[in-house]
Amino acid sequence: MKTIRLITFCVIIVLMASCAKKVKIDVKSGIEGKGMAYIEHVFVDHSEIIDSTEISRKGNFSFKIVTPQYPELYRVRTQFGNILLGIDSVTENISVIVPDSSFFDAQIEGSEQSADIQRLRKSNHDLQYLAMQRDIEGVEKALANHKTMGEEIILKNPQSAAAYYAINQTFKGNNYVNPYTKRGLQMWSAVATAYNIYYPEYERSKELKAFVVQAIKIQRGYQLDVDRILESAEVTNIIDIELPNSKDEIVRLSSLTGKVVLIDFSAYSMEQANAHIMFLRELYDKYKNFGFEIYQMSVDPSRLQWLEQSRNMPWVCVWDSRSTTSPYILSYNITEIPTFFLMSQDGTIVGRYNHENIENAIKSLLKNDEDF
Repeated sequence: MKTIRLITFCVIIVLMASCAKKVKIDVKSGIEGKGMAYIEHVFVDHSEIIDSTEISRKGNFSFKIVTPQYPELYRVRTQFGNILLGIDSVTENISVIVPDSSFFDAQIEGSEQSADIQRLRKSNHDLQYLAMQRDIEGVEKALANHKTMGEEIILKNPQSAAAYYAINQTFKGNNYVNPYTKRGLQMWSAVATAYNIYYPEYERSKELKAFVVQAIKIQRGYQLDVDRILESAEVTNIIDIELPNSKDEIVRLSSLTGKVVLIDFSAYSMEQANAHIMFLRELYDKYKNFGFEIYQMSVDPSRLQWLEQSRNMPWVCVWDSRSTTSPYILSYNITEIPTFFLMSQDGTIVGRYNHENIENAIKSLLKNDEDF
């Protein structure tokens, strides 16, 4: 009798599993008969493969996955590229068409949030290309458009997987939606609030709530520091920076008054760090004997990495343990690194510059010096 009950119980479990609601994902691509395709469940800090299949001779493949209870992210991956999908409890069928093997140009139907994620990924990909081409004007325009797109996606449906992806998406290591600015915090709060209302038991909801609460605390402290810095600026005509060097000695930016100073906000951990440091070395070696100095503020998250990399630099190197949450980042309105400013001999900040126009500006300021 017990055996019969056990068998009956197992049959019920199997039937329940087989009847579970599923999402079908169909992919048509130009990668005819080339290898395997995988689908991964993307978590906050890792991903797990949940299924795999062979790509047909015509380049098609499909998956069926159990419908998730909450909005989740899934990655469909091949050796030629991948697509990120947002799937929730109401998603049924998703159709993906990949022209040739260009996954960033894929068209997605059946899931608006997946299509929104695809738009964000395509925009981010195009931005990175413009940055590699050093198209500064193009980057600035594309960056503004991307931020607008992200906000529209967030406000349209803040409880969606697309909104969650939008607030977490980064460019050069920095969030497009900066939680430590007033507008950015509003976007993060909108998503956190929606998730906690609709999915109060979801891990991502708890994570978002904790993060936003912490961001609010930091921003309040931030504002106090910023107010103090700006009050000082009203007196000195400079937003002064006071940070420790590698010997833990506080070095003030204002202590370099009398020289033309390049103020560099950067990080040794950023992708283009080597090329950036070579550029600074060339400038320093060229103009150091004419009253030129560099004040480099690093926002590296690791002090050890900063110490190791900055140890042999001939210019002033300081480090802020608050990294990208530093009040100096807000005071100088830094939205990406590296970013340059120039301070003239009288201690006045004369402007913001980039790799293309900084040298001419340095020359212009140094021409006031008879020795140049």
